Amino acid sequence: MEPLLLIYHEGYLNSYYTSTVECPARVKAIYNKLHHRFPVIRPEPAQRSDILRVHTSAMVERVEIEGRDTYETALLAAGGAITASEEALLGVPAFGLVRPPGHHAGPDRYWGYCFFNNIAVAITRLLASGTITTALVLDLDLHHGDGTEAIFLNNQEVMVVNIRSKSRRAYLDSLAQELEKSYEVDVLAVSAGFDTYIRDWGGILETEDYRTLGVIIRNAAHRSSQGRCFAVLEGGYYLPDLGTNVLAFCEGLAGI
Repeated sequence: MEPLLLIYHEGYLNSYYTSTVECPARVKAIYNKLHHRFPVIRPEPAQRSDILRVHTSAMVERVEIEGRDTYETALLAAGGAITASEEALLGVPAFGLVRPPGHHAGPDRYWGYCFFNNIAVAITRLLASGTITTALVLDLDLHHGDGTEAIFLNNQEVMVVNIRSKSRRAYLDSLAQELEKSYEVDVLAVSAGFDTYIRDWGGILETEDYRTLGVIIRNAAHRSSQGRCFAVLEGGYYLPDLGTNVLAFCEGLAGI
């Protein structure tokens, strides 16, 4: 069995109107570090019906108006999260190297470089099919996953946890303490942001800490969700070290 699967599509290199800081070079830098290390699976775009479980039709239409490249790449990102979730349920950790990110996209609002909430689309699809009945969404991004929180606000089947701390030790301790709680869920999903890095906007974590995060999450998944775990890329903007940081996280998640 493979230690971890990388979900990636060359369509994530598309350029659209928010491709400034949230640029194609982000996924390229990560892919260059990871694709020799892990098997790569090419996803299909999400279906409109998948998106409409999470977002209003009016919002989907607004994204369409933003332009074809924006809309199609956003569908592809959600499809990458879906593929990662499906692989996770087969017992193999998966990392969705997707773009654009998604955790700021709420039921009827998108902002912060996000259009569709990738991880929420994946989770609600599994819930709708009856494949799972419960899930834990863990958000590690520097910025609050407000969209994910809003989507699952009144959903008793999905817990959303945002990890926020102002120091390195407090951040790692906060994650460990949160995951020591008695969560029993069908899948553990991670909104994996890397902008907490010491040289990124957050200025908190070192590269080795991302490996530690991966290990903590892997161990928690084996305790609480039969090892079923997947992660989807959110933020992370310091290009020189971004690939190295994501590789460290994925190796921790894979147990290697």
